[in-house]
Amino acid sequence: MDNNIATAQANEIAQQTPEDENQELSFGEKMLQWRESVGLTRKELARKLNVSLTAVKNWETGHSTPKLTKYSEIAKVLNISVKEMGLDANLDLNKIGDRIKYARLLRGMSIEAFSYEFGFAIQTVKSWESHTAEVSEPSLGRISRALDIPPTFFDMQTNPDQVLANLH
Repeated sequence: MDNNIATAQANEIAQQTPEDENQELSFGEKMLQWRESVGLTRKELARKLNVSLTAVKNWETGHSTPKLTKYSEIAKVLNISVKEMGLDANLDLNKIGDRIKYARLLRGMSIEAFSYEFGFAIQTVKSWESHTAEVSEPSLGRISRALDIPPTFFDMQTNPDQVLANLH
């Protein structure tokens, strides 16, 4: 019976098209690769991130994904960039609100934590990030200083990824 299973698996592999080989890895598969590349067990990663072993397992198996505010911490532990994790995948960095959100998430902060720590009203930050309110130049300056992000990151004429790359 084991030979039948092995034969079935071999046939399945043989029937894969070149397209199957080029499919992009899921977030969970990438998490597994990143973790293994730095030589950590699931338990060690969980301990470093102060999350449960079940959380790491669920991330790697695709049952759940980390909170966005955990991305920067995960990236640091796994020695990868937040961009590699796809944090900006759903953001339009041609919009100032999305740049604010991206900068906040890079610092691992929820809207609530950001607002409380730096004295912004939660609703104001939400309105900036949802593009329903304009952001004043003085507010952008405060955000830049608060998040320790160069002001040029918020200049819509610059490439935000290039600004971040110059930080390292």
